[in-house]
Amino acid sequence: MRVLSRMLLLVGLIVLVVGLVFLGKNIIDINQLHAVAYANKSNEGANPNQQVLLMAALTTLGGFLTGLGLSMPKGAPRH
Repeated sequence: MRVLSRMLLLVGLIVLVVGLVFLGKNIIDINQLHAVAYANKSNEGANPNQQVLLMAALTTLGGFLTGLGLSMPKGAPRH
């Protein structure tokens, strides 16, 4: 169980970092979209809806896996 616990923890943390990278990208995209809207320009910016949903799913999955990895039993101590 010790190996599975550490593996789930590592995968969960990696997925959380990827979700945070998407969060940074989404912040930039949404700020650019607001700038276009405030300037009343006719060209459209990128629609960030899919990126926001992907980020939410990744961070939820990463949080679940990290919590699962932390809550799993570490196994019997070796003597």
